[in-house]
Amino acid sequence: MGNNIDYILKEVAERGYNYISHDGNDFAQLITKKDFKDLVALELYETYFWYERHEFDLQLLKEIVEQVSKFFCDPDIVMQIKSGLLQTLPSEIIIAMVCLIHKKIKDIKDKKVKSVDENSSWFKIEQNMKKIDAELTTHDYILTEEIERIFGTSREEIQPLLKLCGCKCFFYKKRSIWIKPGLSEQQICKILKTHNFKRSRKTQ
Repeated sequence: MGNNIDYILKEVAERGYNYISHDGNDFAQLITKKDFKDLVALELYETYFWYERHEFDLQLLKEIVEQVSKFFCDPDIVMQIKSGLLQTLPSEIIIAMVCLIHKKIKDIKDKKVKSVDENSSWFKIEQNMKKIDAELTTHDYILTEEIERIFGTSREEIQPLLKLCGCKCFFYKKRSIWIKPGLSEQQICKILKTHNFKRSRKTQ
């Protein structure tokens, strides 16, 4: 085990270590990377399926993440994001897939199990996604400190879905803000300035 750690750190030392820190994450870019796709799927699994732990749920979540990744890899979408003119968010893809999964799982459940459907993890994801879609249709950003008030649920349930939607997240001191994908740099700077988020020169 120690040898593996030494090997990894040796490789890092040889290729160089990036000391630049960033004050934000662009999840529209990160969601296209394999390792990050797996992390988002696992985060959703940990958040929504804590009491169920069915392996197929994780597989289904990975498929949803994969479809979102393809959305953000589409050349037309990439061009719209770069030009600050993105009109369509992947929320429609996510909601459609979750609704389909939810329906099919209900159909294959043992008829003897009289579970309340509204307690289904897939139902919760569907409802939270619809709330996010409605919020991002009318507003360009969400302050993390207002998530509970806006959505009536915990940050832990909403934040992985905001990542899945490709939002940008900026943080300053102990505060953070989620900005929907596709806004121009000028619009982003205006939002951050309005809410007193200072950006380091390296990330501007």
